[in-house]
Amino acid sequence: MEALRKGKANKIIAYELNLCESTVKVHIRNIMKKLKATNRTEVAYKLRQMML
Repeated sequence: MEALRKGKANKIIAYELNLCESTVKVHIRNIMKKLKATNRTEVAYKLRQMML
């Protein structure tokens, strides 16, 4: 979630975590559903609000 909050691309997140890009996409999609977010920017905003 930290990498997503920083705005990193799926490809970079996958490389850093040693995962397939498709796996990262699935996880991000699930995070978006749980946060009821429509895009990655909204996810980053909501995660930031949760941390405050």
